[in-house]
Amino acid sequence: MKHKLLIVDDNEMMRSFLAHYFSKTYEVKTVTGGIQAWQCLDEGFFPDAILLDYQMPDVSGLAFLQQLKASVFFQDLLVVMISGDAKSQERVACLQAGAADFITKPFNPAELAVRLQYHLKVNRV
Repeated sequence: MKHKLLIVDDNEMMRSFLAHYFSKTYEVKTVTGGIQAWQCLDEGFFPDAILLDYQMPDVSGLAFLQQLKASVFFQDLLVVMISGDAKSQERVACLQAGAADFITKPFNPAELAVRLQYHLKVNRV
């Protein structure tokens, strides 16, 4: 059975690229931001991992991550942050808030895949 992956990114090209790249090994669902991500979770899509963009127009990735980790139902979800413009303090804030990893754009998709697989294995998902 495939792991479920939720991709949250406001950039359509990035969403499409990640969905295409991971669809061979994951059941992938994509949304454009934090509000849609919450709707997806509330509707019963329970992913094994979330790839979460740091900068989104509706809810910041950090704010969404903090809400997720404060939730009794979703606090244990594996979250990997992705951003093209993140300063060190932003990466540290996300890791302190509970992100498993923080990948900066541009990235090698094979490296992202290996990191994601590693975190899934370590967390025994």
